[in-house]
Amino acid sequence: PWTPRTDRAHGLPDEEFAARVRAFAGYDHPALADPEMRELLLPTLRADVRLHETYAPSTDRPLGVPVISVRGREDTLVGAAEAAEWGRATTGKLTVAEPAGGHMYLTERPGELLELVASGVRAARGR
Repeated sequence: PWTPRTDRAHGLPDEEFAARVRAFAGYDHPALADPEMRELLLPTLRADVRLHETYAPSTDRPLGVPVISVRGREDTLVGAAEAAEWGRATTGKLTVAEPAGGHMYLTERPGELLELVASGVRAARGR
C-alpha cells in the first residue's frame, strides 16, 4: 500500500499504454484488439492503472479490521513480499492468499477469489 510503482503506463498514447499494460500484467484480452471494444474499455483500464500508479494513502495509521492480500502465485508484477506489506496496514489479522495464476488470476478463476472473500465474511461473522 505504501510502495509506489516505478514503471508507469498512465498518460501514454493508446498503443504504448496497451503494450505496457500487456507487459506488466502478462495478459492481453481479445476485446482490446477490436477497435469499438477498445474504445469502450480503455477509459476504465486507464483509470484503474492511474489509481494503482498514483495512489498514496492519506495516513500511515493501520486499519482495525482484518485484511486479505491476494496475488496470483505466478504473478511477476506483485511479489510475495509486496503482498505481505499489507500487514502494516492493519492491526487485525492479515491473510495472504496466493491462488494459482499470474497477475490476472481473477480472469481465469474468479470463483476462487469469491470463495476466499465469502470465507472471510463467514469467519468474521463467527460462522
